[in-house]
Amino acid sequence: MIRKQLYIAERQERALKRKAKALGISEAELVRRALDGVLDDAKRPRPRRLEALERFLECARAVAARGHRLPRRIRREELYEEREGRLMRR
Repeated sequence: MIRKQLYIAERQERALKRKAKALGISEAELVRRALDGVLDDAKRPRPRRLEALERFLECARAVAARGHRLPRRIRREELYEEREGRLMRR
């Protein structure tokens, strides 16, 4: 194995300790597993993600087939005005 050093935030340190303890493994092992997960993801998509993507595409196709359209086009300025109005009423 090769030794690496890195800086993590305090919240990451606390979460790392909790998760490693819950899994019954060392913090180093948890970091190695997380790193493997990220590196493996880059190589191949996860099956669950593919299933989710396929379901999303099916829904999108169904919506497109129904010819669903928004009732009107919303301008960004209208959204800002509405939000500003709500904030001013507080």
